[in-house]
Amino acid sequence: MFNLAIPGSTLADVSEQTPALPARRPDTLLVAAGINDSAVPVGADDGDVRPDPAHVDAGLDSPAATALRHGARLVVAGPAWLDEDRTRDYEGLRFTRARALALRAPLRSWCEANHIDYLDMWEPLRGNGGLLVDGLHPTPEGHRELYRHLRAVSC
Repeated sequence: MFNLAIPGSTLADVSEQTPALPARRPDTLLVAAGINDSAVPVGADDGDVRPDPAHVDAGLDSPAATALRHGARLVVAGPAWLDEDRTRDYEGLRFTRARALALRAPLRSWCEANHIDYLDMWEPLRGNGGLLVDGLHPTPEGHRELYRHLRAVSC
């Protein structure tokens, strides 16, 4: 396993990093998509909570093409539930439940249209702010819940 995650990365960032993967010959490429893409800059007008589907398509098309070219499987993990009442502005970004929820539909649609496995990470933490350190990042027990969820959906 090669973890290429960089805190704060968006789908556009992942798309730029993906061409370097073939030398590592992964059999599966897991892209955690959503939460950073759903954030808006602090002070921005957040009246329109619908993310642009073209943004999702553009961000996932490159990793999908790379995976296909090299015989690897692409798996997309959607955003996890967040406790908006406890999230703070983080590195100039603001995270909202409405925007994260609105991103789930185009992620799922893209995956269905492209025959890509989609992991819905929303439900395991939904409504339980105690599983999040700061309203956004899981506690150790939150990670255990996510693990239990992944085990259940992969069996």
